[in-house]
Amino acid sequence: MASHTVALGLALFAYIYARRHAHDARFSLGTGKVNALGGFSGALLLAVFSLFMAWESIDRFLNPIDILFDQALIVAAVGLVVNLVSAFLLKHEPHGHGDHHHHHDHSGHAHGGDHNLRSAYLHVIADALTSVGAILALLAGKLYGWGWMDPAIGLVGSVLVASWAWTLIRSTSHVLLDHQAPAPMLAAIKSALVDGTEDRVPLD
Repeated sequence: MASHTVALGLALFAYIYARRHAHDARFSLGTGKVNALGGFSGALLLAVFSLFMAWESIDRFLNPIDILFDQALIVAAVGLVVNLVSAFLLKHEPHGHGDHHHHHDHSGHAHGGDHNLRSAYLHVIADALTSVGAILALLAGKLYGWGWMDPAIGLVGSVLVASWAWTLIRSTSHVLLDHQAPAPMLAAIKSALVDGTEDRVPLD
């Protein structure tokens, strides 16, 4: 939970910084990359979180402990509700579309390209996944005595979270290193510039 709190804090800081310095002349190309940098930092935290999950799961395999199933189920259920509500809020961006397009060039808030928001969303989803896995493992342990389910589900979850982290690291690093855009996007930009029929260059 601490790692996710830090990740969400980083995402919020990136938005505030990008908006505050949107018209700062020292940023010759705007503050769009602050968005990608926030997403990259969040992805690194997500990778560390997956390693921690794997480490704890392996340790639980080697050193089983007694579990207070009823209390743990309550905590896991409350955590799941909180994370699902958070995921819903992050999935449905609260800012209006007018404000969204106005700050497009400076803050990097493009539909489908907001790496900072995606990073925060993946952290919440990873936490929700952990809660679901915990509930399943706790029920299996309580009803059938399958104590091994807890670390087993933890290992599966760590692999999934690691794959999300790697995907986000790749996409954000492409932005930070000015990686060439995909061919379809280049073709759309070229078409818009040559035809002169569009009043804005398509970036989605």
